[in-house]
Amino acid sequence: MKSKQAFTLIELLVVVLIIGILAAVALPQYTKVVERSKSAQALTLLNAVAQAQLAYLLANGEYATKFDDLAIDIPWTGNTQFLPGSNAADTKSNADWTLQIEDARSGGYGVGIYMIRTNGKYKGAGFRLLLADASSNYNEDLPIYCMERTTGALFLFDSSLPAGAYCAQIIKGSLKNETQFNRLYNLP
Repeated sequence: MKSKQAFTLIELLVVVLIIGILAAVALPQYTKVVERSKSAQALTLLNAVAQAQLAYLLANGEYATKFDDLAIDIPWTGNTQFLPGSNAADTKSNADWTLQIEDARSGGYGVGIYMIRTNGKYKGAGFRLLLADASSNYNEDLPIYCMERTTGALFLFDSSLPAGAYCAQIIKGSLKNETQFNRLYNLP
């Protein structure tokens, strides 16, 4: 006599329920890992631009205001700006990020490089590197901060997200300071 072996409807529902619970737990962690990977790529490029800026400073006595003057190839062809107006010396962008040299010695923060998300859930978040202050005093340690921009830029951090949703939760940075324009976080 042959016995028929099959799953019952209850057994199938239990398996589907378990898979659904595992997926619900794993998906947020997966998106954080993907975002952390994207930010690691952005930080690598930002560090390379910073080193190219240092080489340009040593050769010319001042920082470059154009990416084409640096000894680095940035394959991005877009020009989507993060900082509007005259402070934006040069910009390169792709579908997700904008890389921008800020030259605001005549009335801003100084010379810096921004790497900011222009697309996706964390639009308006990214990284800031201050090369020299408004008086052209050079920053020798070249600190890079994670930044969530809250006002005064073309791409702002989503106000429906809690403060630190990108810099504290994804990047694992600690809050350095908060101004009317942005929140800066120290990198881990």
